[in-house]
Amino acid sequence: MTSTRNKPKHPIKLQILNFLLSTLLIFFIIDNNAQAGSCSRTAINPVTINLPATINIATIPTNAPLITPISNWISLNTPTFTGCVINNLIYYYAISSYSPVGATYNDNGIIYDIYSYANGIGFILSVQNSTDPTSIPTPLRYRIPVTTQKISTAGDYSSLYRIRLIRYSAILPGVTTIPQMQISQARDSTLNTSLQQDVYLSASTLRVQTVSCSVNTVNISVQLPSVLPSQFSSTGSTAGSTPFNIVITCPSAVNVYMTMTDNSNPASTSNIITAASGSTAQGLGIQVRQNGVPVSLGADSSMAGNTNQFLIGSNITGSRTIPFTANYIRTAAVTVGTLKAVATFTMSYQ
Repeated sequence: MTSTRNKPKHPIKLQILNFLLSTLLIFFIIDNNAQAGSCSRTAINPVTINLPATINIATIPTNAPLITPISNWISLNTPTFTGCVINNLIYYYAISSYSPVGATYNDNGIIYDIYSYANGIGFILSVQNSTDPTSIPTPLRYRIPVTTQKISTAGDYSSLYRIRLIRYSAILPGVTTIPQMQISQARDSTLNTSLQQDVYLSASTLRVQTVSCSVNTVNISVQLPSVLPSQFSSTGSTAGSTPFNIVITCPSAVNVYMTMTDNSNPASTSNIITAASGSTAQGLGIQVRQNGVPVSLGADSSMAGNTNQFLIGSNITGSRTIPFTANYIRTAAVTVGTLKAVATFTMSYQ
């Protein structure tokens, strides 16, 4: 993930085009006034949220924020109760084998308590009513019930559980085997233990790598040539292709991935870096290519499987030069002026 504190910035200037190069982890309703009623089912089967059998975690750079996600959300949508009455309330608890670690994580404006897992790694947990498309994730509290209301008609009730692994403390290299653990419990509004669903987290092995690569190429400057509006015959046409390289050094074999992010539009998943503040030319963006293929953009994250993350090379050892090209691309009617664009890339060692 990208830290806004003490983040090393390595500018790459592309005609008036700057990249910021950084190295990061490489490596992922409540309605208390509703009428309460019970559900008719007398036994609820336990369910398990399945983590990968082995979770590989790369060394996290010292400049990364302490509270760092190391996985994407992992979800389980499961039937919880049947035969519920209108406005039935379901109570959910976080009952991890370990209490909260005293730290929180802000995910899109929702604050989650972090629960201990192992080796400086914890998890955050949410639940929502998957029978109601308007419901939103609700963080689970440790031994304190949160409720979500059944929607307008009586019947069956399903829950969407989500869990995400978060680094909250220093992680030591090595292998840690974690047994299956119970993390949550759901009861209907009568709080009758015979109407209860237990939620477990599957056993998994954490494998923390000690290998990380360094980026040798800092302050990269790529000067794109001057071009004329007439060189762009239609939307999507390109000009001014210019090569540049990024050089990394890996002390021992590791798979290296990269995600490129548009600094002016971090949510973009297109393959065009938008003009940054101060640009005067209109109708142009910048496109970066690897092996002739446009690089699609993604969030500034080192988690494995991050959107549009791409493989740089497998089992890289020693120095490796990564070639790219940058070019202008027409997005609308072109006018003369200067163009500046800013991107970041996040390396992920997996």
